[in-house]
Amino acid sequence: MSTRLMQVIALMLILTIPPTASVYATDVVIDGARSYQTIEGFGTCLIAWSGRFRELYRTEEFQKIYVKGVGFNMLRVNMWGPTFDKPTDDISQIHCEDFNMEANGGRPQIFVDFGRGILKLNSGIKIIGTVWSPPSWMKINKSITDKKSGSIRAGDYRGFTNRVDPKYFRHFCKWMVEYLKLHDKLGVPFYAVSPGNEVQFTQSFESCVWDGRDFANIIIMLREMLDAEGYGHVKIFGPETMTSHLYEGGTGSYVKAIKNNPNALEAIDVFATHGYEDGVKAEMSATSSRRFWDLIKDTDKPFWITEGGTGGHDWPEPIQKGIGNALHNALVAGNCSAFVPWQITERRKNTHGIMLMSEYTPKTYTAMHYSRFIRPGAVRIDAQPGFGDVQVGAFLHKQSRELTIIAINPTNKEQALNMTLNNLEGLGPLKAYRTSSSENLNETAEVPVNNNESVFQMMPQSIVTFSGKITK
Repeated sequence: MSTRLMQVIALMLILTIPPTASVYATDVVIDGARSYQTIEGFGTCLIAWSGRFRELYRTEEFQKIYVKGVGFNMLRVNMWGPTFDKPTDDISQIHCEDFNMEANGGRPQIFVDFGRGILKLNSGIKIIGTVWSPPSWMKINKSITDKKSGSIRAGDYRGFTNRVDPKYFRHFCKWMVEYLKLHDKLGVPFYAVSPGNEVQFTQSFESCVWDGRDFANIIIMLREMLDAEGYGHVKIFGPETMTSHLYEGGTGSYVKAIKNNPNALEAIDVFATHGYEDGVKAEMSATSSRRFWDLIKDTDKPFWITEGGTGGHDWPEPIQKGIGNALHNALVAGNCSAFVPWQITERRKNTHGIMLMSEYTPKTYTAMHYSRFIRPGAVRIDAQPGFGDVQVGAFLHKQSRELTIIAINPTNKEQALNMTLNNLEGLGPLKAYRTSSSENLNETAEVPVNNNESVFQMMPQSIVTFSGKITK
């Protein structure tokens, strides 16, 4: 056989051999010297309108799941308007001792009971409260609900009467302060409160609309009253409208109304939004998170996501268009400091719940890659590129000297993740925990770090959390 013929055959063999997985690689540079937002935590709200859920929440087992299992350190609760149904024009007659925590079938009390339980397990739990609707007598329509769903523009109530009567603005703030006092007495103190849930939308469930000017004014009034009553340490967050609704009259206009009022901007501590397109369908893109951050970054205020859908439960949706993407996009693109989506559990697998009653699903395990490893006080550090075939985020807790790196490979190809670790001197070997089609947060072999470099073969359609300690 001639040399030329052998060369041709060899070339044909090379061309016909399928490429190996090692062809696919992602190079990431992680820099401990470049830092961004400080993480305050992760959590959910509770669904409390069913007795079956209330029974579940009162069990020590489920409280341990929330705190020790999933690793949540925040809880969002509903500040219920029906707790004080006694009308009064005399603001001094609004007393927390008169609040009825068994209103609405005991919904307010379940938040207290669950809050007490999880605080016993972790005294650092942050309880944040949102008003869906104030007491009905404070509102023009004299109801905590509307007859139909609709929306206003930030500068126009459009005839909707599902709103607070201006003569009761101060009564509303006083009611909120008394709610804080009651929670203190019951052993479930508030870390932060919000005057309104999705303030642009009126609903057939508990709701209340605020236009941009009134919302800015109510923040000022609330801050003044909190300070006067000894609650200056309690943060105010809002407007809890949709992250992506930055059009004129939408979320962007509420933010502008606050920014254009120096007293309101001083009064608000946190800008918070919800991750929906329309109040139901999840919207979790990097674009919306980044655009919202660009709108508020000059205020030096943190950004929280305090509600939102989180996609499906079955693999690989949690890392392709689900909670993994929602978390990565919020934290890395939006510089989000707290991620608190809609609720901890549901009876059926859907976008609203993280779990299926008391059972973990692949969606739960995906969330745990963040909530169990990124502890409050950790700072996001630079990881470039953060977006690509493999999505990477990195977090450093400077006090405990713990490093957390989370990588998502949503592709159907194995990827070599080549990490260069700069300004992280003294970093020891990394522990790796993986969730895939066959694993649920399983620990893999230890990953060595040599000369500030580390390599890990990422399985197709997997998420991996790397945990390391800086020893110097």
